[in-house]
Amino acid sequence: MDFITVDAARCKGDGLCVAVCPSGCLAADAGGGPVVADAAMCNACGHCVAVCPHDALTHSRVAAAGMRENLRAWPAPEVVDAMLRGRRSIRAYKDKPVPREVLAELVDVARFAPTASNVQEVGWIVTDDPAKVRELAALTAAFFAANGARPKYSAMWEQGLDYFLRGAPALAVAYAPGDASFGAADCAIALTFMELAAVARGLGTCWAGLLTRAAEHSPELRQALGVPQRHIVEGGLMLGYPKVRYVGVPPRNPARLAWL
Repeated sequence: MDFITVDAARCKGDGLCVAVCPSGCLAADAGGGPVVADAAMCNACGHCVAVCPHDALTHSRVAAAGMRENLRAWPAPEVVDAMLRGRRSIRAYKDKPVPREVLAELVDVARFAPTASNVQEVGWIVTDDPAKVRELAALTAAFFAANGARPKYSAMWEQGLDYFLRGAPALAVAYAPGDASFGAADCAIALTFMELAAVARGLGTCWAGLLTRAAEHSPELRQALGVPQRHIVEGGLMLGYPKVRYVGVPPRNPARLAWL
């Protein structure tokens, strides 16, 4: 049985589903409707279902119940551009918990980030417990103290100052299979989705690069995180409500741009 079903009464033969199929799975029949040309090429991206304005196509690997109505228009460019330019890396947080339901919303948004060949292999480890974040910061600090790579931060830790996870009340970590061809890129894109969704909810974020580095080499930190075997931590985000509001947007270096 074909995994793609077309309602002939609804299909207008406009070829939209064939045009957007990224893998060459679909081809057009004599009437312009879709037929499966190479089933093995389908990666269940859902483009064919999402693009059809006539609701004429169903896909056994794209759950109809999971389909959501798309926006009819995107936010104005000046709003999106201002948000992208104005977000800051936040390193000072209010002593205010981040509700678990908000963190769950962020993961739900981040899972819609694109992944190479639609593999959707990004995994998440999230905590809303400041004490757990502190424990992970301590393990990160121990790793850097042992190898001497960040002596200034290590000295600050000994003085009671957390420059590893900045005293954030929440943390999200993204991981991928060790053999994933584009695991690092997939996680980075998903974390960026999460970061922007967090900013839209009034949260501040900062990329947890030191924890990411430590998780490459520290078995103790990996165990505390609960990273599955044969998976790699590719990035993380500190999360919390900013202590201060930035009223200005600092300048950036000119883009290094070459037109071809």
